[in-house]
Amino acid sequence: MMLILKKALSIVLAVIAGIFIIGSDLSSIMVQAADDPYVALSKATTKYNGVDYKNEYNPLYYYLNYQDLRDAYGTDAGKLIEHWVVFGKKEKRVANRLIGDSTEYVVPTGDTGVVIIPKAKHGNGGMTYDQEVIARSYAKQIAEGINKAIEEVNASKSKSSSSSSSKKSSSSDKNKVKDIEKVAYAAGVINAYCAQGTYTTEGKIYRTAYGVFVGGEYSCAGATRALGLVLDYLGITWVHKNANTWNDQWCQVIVDGKEGYADAISASAGYGKHPNEGGSEKDAVTYAKIRSKFGMASQRARATD
Repeated sequence: MMLILKKALSIVLAVIAGIFIIGSDLSSIMVQAADDPYVALSKATTKYNGVDYKNEYNPLYYYLNYQDLRDAYGTDAGKLIEHWVVFGKKEKRVANRLIGDSTEYVVPTGDTGVVIIPKAKHGNGGMTYDQEVIARSYAKQIAEGINKAIEEVNASKSKSSSSSSSKKSSSSDKNKVKDIEKVAYAAGVINAYCAQGTYTTEGKIYRTAYGVFVGGEYSCAGATRALGLVLDYLGITWVHKNANTWNDQWCQVIVDGKEGYADAISASAGYGKHPNEGGSEKDAVTYAKIRSKFGMASQRARATD
């Protein structure tokens, strides 16, 4: 079964862009994502001076909960557990769960109004610790592949415009890849993963990114979480719409300073409201419409294979 899934993964990545080069086994993925905190802290020590604090201390949660610790120690597991024992417990810091965040974003809706978007930590759909590490490894590589393709496309357009008039240069700038197109492309990638799996609402992984990337099972909830992980690594702020309900689900995003959406099931993105909330479906930026912008990067990747 695992061999089949690995083969399907290779097919998906080769077909959609030709830019995602995944290793032949899971170990290569883990090595390439070694600098990711989810990987670095997944097996981090919970012991300090011979005492194991595993029942009250989770290194990843402690890292994610506090910006000052991330700034001071990064993913240094030894420093994090030392801080928890010496200072964190006395300061009543939380290390055994993720704490909430009530911050809100106020962004344009795309016309004359504004929308309040709550900033919240996202649930993972019930993934185990190891499953989340694996899923984030996939998401990180996908995001890096997208960014690499965009760099190549934009660099090529800039080089082409440098020998043209200023008028043509301005036109070329407009043709560079926009963030909304980057988001739509990411939605298309996740849609391709889903196409290799089976839609279901039963079991333990259908609501997770792990189900999409590895398990061969997906739902709109799992597809949204998988896309959300990629958006995390692309630096796009998002909120899980209709999480933990039986309604359609998608990513509400803040892109180009505006409210928008990204939907892995329809492989599309757009400014303003999702079509399910009254947005215009005809204005959607679909993967099918913008994939040609990434064509040059795809061709170069195939030429070097």
